Amino acid sequence: MAEPDPTSVASRLAAWLRPRLAALGEGNTGEVTVGALEPAAAGQSNDTALFRAWWTGGDRPRSGEFVLRRQPGANRLFDDADVIREFDVMAALQLRSRVPVPEMLWSEADAAVIGTPFFVMRRVAGRVPTARPSIHTAGWLPELSVAERGRLWSSALDVVVAVHETDWRDTHEWLAPGGDPTLEDRLAALARWYRWVTGGRSFPVTDAALDALRAEAPAVRAGDPVLVWGDARIGNMIVADDLRVAAAIDWELASIGPPEVDLGHWLFFDRFFTEGAGVEPLEGFPDRATTIARYEAASGRTLRNLEWFELMAETMVATTLIRQADLRVQAGLLPAGTGMGHGNAVTRMIAARLGLPVPRLDADYLAHRQSRSAPAASS
Repeated sequence: MAEPDPTSVASRLAAWLRPRLAALGEGNTGEVTVGALEPAAAGQSNDTALFRAWWTGGDRPRSGEFVLRRQPGANRLFDDADVIREFDVMAALQLRSRVPVPEMLWSEADAAVIGTPFFVMRRVAGRVPTARPSIHTAGWLPELSVAERGRLWSSALDVVVAVHETDWRDTHEWLAPGGDPTLEDRLAALARWYRWVTGGRSFPVTDAALDALRAEAPAVRAGDPVLVWGDARIGNMIVADDLRVAAAIDWELASIGPPEVDLGHWLFFDRFFTEGAGVEPLEGFPDRATTIARYEAASGRTLRNLEWFELMAETMVATTLIRQADLRVQAGLLPAGTGMGHGNAVTRMIAARLGLPVPRLDADYLAHRQSRSAPAASS
């Protein structure tokens, strides 16, 4: 199906916004105009765009800055992508938690409005760390002082603590309709998605990783279930000028599970942006042991079997790279025989962990990591 014309999307979105702005108390008495939809630098697992709107309210001109988050179509990373579910997760956090999220405004499940389900939220002022090729070398984080980086890191980890202290049985019980999910449930979901992505093809390193996760799962012990962010990392945070986290974004992977899921993910990205990128960590960003100790002290929880959860995070991100390589092949951006899905920093980390032959970095992967504008999600 052809992509909707951006001008048509903007005009249809404007008509949809008019009664909602009035109901919000914005006093809308005139037509709404929506400006250009600008792609966002973050939040790329779903189609995310920034826009400004203008209208008249109370006999005076008004305007606002918003974010449009659209359901992905065939070119999606996750087979069960659900943008309305993500809106509901964030709206509940806004109402009944201390987790900073953008102001959630409206969602629309009817694809007929602009061609796909979507939601709209307020734009949050601030900066998102530059992920490529590494937050330790690109963007504005290297320009901070050591003390400033430490302050940002502490604020970011406090957000993860706040996520886990949320009373999910009050706010997000609908994420676990069958009762408390087990590790086996989580692993089965990962395996289903992996099969959807790979389509029966063999990827030796990630195949072995999934086998290792299955083999070790019966012996894994973890904490009591919490609200899991699913993509916990500094790169999914909007940072205010005072270096506090203004908003945590990208909640499409939210679930109920042990806190180790998020900490394994966080620790993986610590390694990915340093060891995986071949760079030294910036001063002010603590090491693995300090991170674990800081989280445990702040949360009152004891983390267990983190290596297994780190392998799970590695497998998940490596799977996104397989999917991204396929999408780039479909778009004519990579040759059909690309090795990006096998020869990348994540599969190298997995291979080293499991004692497997370490694949060489593929040239397509290296180009992908150097391009700040290339389509990607969390990898």
